[in-house]
Amino acid sequence: MNSNYKKPTGPTRDQVHFHQRIAELVKEGRTVPDVVPYPGDPLGLRLVVRNQLVAHLDAPIDTKQRRLLLEGQDARDRAKKKVTVRIIGVCHCNPHLVLLEGETNSEAHLLTGAIDIQYSPDTDQPPPPPPKVKSSSANDVQYSPDTDQPPPPPPKVKSSSDGSGTLIPITPASFDHQLRRILAGSPRWSRYPIVAVMDTGIDFAYPNTESIPILHNGGHPMCGSIEPDYIGWDFVHDQNNPYDDDERSKHGSRIAAIISRVMDHRVRILPLKVIDSEGFGSLFNIFCGFEYLLSKGLRERPKVINASWGFYSGIENDLLTYYVTQLRKARIWLINAAGNRGDLDSGITVNLDVDTRYPACYSERHAHVVTVTTVNSTDAGFVVAENYSPTFVNLGIGSGSDPTFREPLVDDDSSPQVKGSSYATPYASAFAAIQTRLPYRHSTRKALVQDMPDETEEGVLNTFIADGSIVPVE
Repeated sequence: MNSNYKKPTGPTRDQVHFHQRIAELVKEGRTVPDVVPYPGDPLGLRLVVRNQLVAHLDAPIDTKQRRLLLEGQDARDRAKKKVTVRIIGVCHCNPHLVLLEGETNSEAHLLTGAIDIQYSPDTDQPPPPPPKVKSSSANDVQYSPDTDQPPPPPPKVKSSSDGSGTLIPITPASFDHQLRRILAGSPRWSRYPIVAVMDTGIDFAYPNTESIPILHNGGHPMCGSIEPDYIGWDFVHDQNNPYDDDERSKHGSRIAAIISRVMDHRVRILPLKVIDSEGFGSLFNIFCGFEYLLSKGLRERPKVINASWGFYSGIENDLLTYYVTQLRKARIWLINAAGNRGDLDSGITVNLDVDTRYPACYSERHAHVVTVTTVNSTDAGFVVAENYSPTFVNLGIGSGSDPTFREPLVDDDSSPQVKGSSYATPYASAFAAIQTRLPYRHSTRKALVQDMPDETEEGVLNTFIADGSIVPVE
């Protein structure tokens, strides 16, 4: 962040809307992570999984060790803290990245500072020397309540078996059928640019996703996995079928459908499931997705990542900063959603200059990060509909006269429309992917934005969007 930037002070709040919504989901008996506020966050917005710690090590760890003893500092008072943990996750594409879980009530998520590892041997044989922790973080969780928009029902056809004309659901295409379709289409699609959609996965059951071009990865084992990698990965369940089980909104499927439609289906989608069926995304799963995209084992690397998610926090996360920097070195655009009206206070948009959210707020000093919001037109001109910032938000996608976009999964004007910066972001991802077809022309974000179709600068929006750049799409 540049030295001239001074963060405005905003009002304090007794309750955070998305915190409240998560508490309601718990009462409803939904399957949600055991999350707690992080005491070190000056804004009081950051949520993390209780007793979990993400660690980036200087060497692979001995996964046969059932228990590890960690010693570091308590995030609350910097006092010395010791915690016994077990290894619950190892990143396939980088075994130096691990997820650790502490014993009940150990508060392992509060461990910070310089952390030492000691093995707790279960046999008389001495274990090898443990690796050192290069950096660590609590396992942050992202969730946006405004993404709870039910998808349209799967299309139905008239039954012909009994002549009754009864409507029956169309059976979704099987995974094997889709693999055959994608393998057969790959030669025709080989020159199409690739967009990685890091979200809830993809469901091929809808008219606008059933024939979408998908990147075929060759069926070779993914990094250290024994499973073949065909069309992306499910990092939530650690499997090779990135199925969108998000029945509350089909969030990732909608995003993939928008990108494909905008690019007239001349794009290859790489679906990476990093968000679960209830809309929760963890830092560890997202980091594993980044490692996958940066790995040498990927046959073709995308030039664009659609990231319609974010973490509210008053402090930058060093590990997230590291991965954003690695994406810049790999020359990959990170197109990120600014977040939504009602995330923090019901019905109110968020000024990201006050209440910071990441990766959105990396855009000020990382030129490959493009932060996107929704704007809509009025008689007086365009107005911002979702989160904004004259410092961090780079682009407004114009949704028409109201702050919604047409349903992307089906071509049915009677379907309810969708809203949120999540659905503005894939328009920007598609336009960025189109520009990547022109090699060496777009080395800066400003040039990328200015070459988007119908891009204009709305001077009145300069106090809400950097340069006031907008692209009307509906």
